Amino acid sequence: MSTYSLEISRKLRNEGDRLGRDGLSQRVNDLVLEFAQKHPNGHYREGIILAGRLRAISLAARADSYWGEKTDSGFYDEAEYQLPKFQKRDEGQDS
Repeated sequence: MSTYSLEISRKLRNEGDRLGRDGLSQRVNDLVLEFAQKHPNGHYREGIILAGRLRAISLAARADSYWGEKTDSGFYDEAEYQLPKFQKRDEGQDS
């Protein structure tokens, strides 16, 4: 892992400490609701950007062992079960 990645991880853990469980959850909710309001039909690029933002919050949650377990649980559920079952639809999203 590069020193840049370690520095970002450290900063995110500090933010996780600062915000705590409530603050991290509020940030997730704000981002998801904002995306849903701006892009009710979905949006290719903005959806992936949202995934990256949620990843940062997931890394910040590692400051709390319980919240870290919850993010890991969601990650592994998606990686092992949900994503492999997902089928691409013909209908488009906004681009």
